[in-house]
Amino acid sequence: MKPGTLLKLPFPFLDLPRHRWILILFSVSFSIFFLNVFVPFNIDRWSSDAGWEQFLRLSGFGIIAGFVLIASQFGFRRFFKVKQFSLGAFLLSFSIELLLMAALFVFYVAHWELSVSRFLSDIPVGFRLTLLGVLIPYSLSLLLISQIQQKKKLNHLKIKADKSGFEDGLINFRDEKGTVRFSIAGEQLLYIESADNYVIVYFQSGNKSVRQILRNSMKNIEELLHNSPMKRCHRSFMVNLQKIERVAYEKTSCRIKLNGVETFIPVSRKFFPEFKPYLLSGESELV
Repeated sequence: MKPGTLLKLPFPFLDLPRHRWILILFSVSFSIFFLNVFVPFNIDRWSSDAGWEQFLRLSGFGIIAGFVLIASQFGFRRFFKVKQFSLGAFLLSFSIELLLMAALFVFYVAHWELSVSRFLSDIPVGFRLTLLGVLIPYSLSLLLISQIQQKKKLNHLKIKADKSGFEDGLINFRDEKGTVRFSIAGEQLLYIESADNYVIVYFQSGNKSVRQILRNSMKNIEELLHNSPMKRCHRSFMVNLQKIERVAYEKTSCRIKLNGVETFIPVSRKFFPEFKPYLLSGESELV
């Protein structure tokens, strides 16, 4: 692959604000911990302080780095209207961040009093040390973010697979003793409701919604349909994801309108966090 083509490849790891905050908070925390515990580059000898004074001085490097990252990832990106990074844009942004950190670190070490000639002579060393110090937390942050994105993609694939359809053939509904009482084609199922020791299976027959009553528990029925678009949304209800027509959202719950069903079916607060991705899986970021 040509270098020009490589630099134009998308770099999606810092597109979302939450991922940028992961980068900032992890980098600052790691830097403060690393500098105070391992004191690289003999940084503890750069001043005659000790104890809490030394801890605060060394932590200052991490805090300065955090402010630079905040300015870069939020201020500069907003000013230049950069919503998505290419690999080349990211490398340029990273280089600018390093240069700003190095410049501020040089002033910080000199207690903010530095001549121009001294600054110009110190900045190459400052840049090299900054690169060595920042590279580890920056890389670990991006690795963590990539793992989060990968997990999210896998969850979306699972949701897509769950919503894709029923297996071929009829679904056999058994009672609590294991005896098959009736069979229904999966694509005809609308929802299932529990009532004491019974479940009521609602399904389409022609243009009508009809029901069958079965003596069994909702837990057993949920296990029977665990690899299908039938999903639990309430202590008393399971619904067919393929039949959802409309959703009315509330703060911590929602109500679902199914095709061919007049009433709304509730999604309870308990089941809402697990059920919500099935409703919003097409969005770039779940709320």
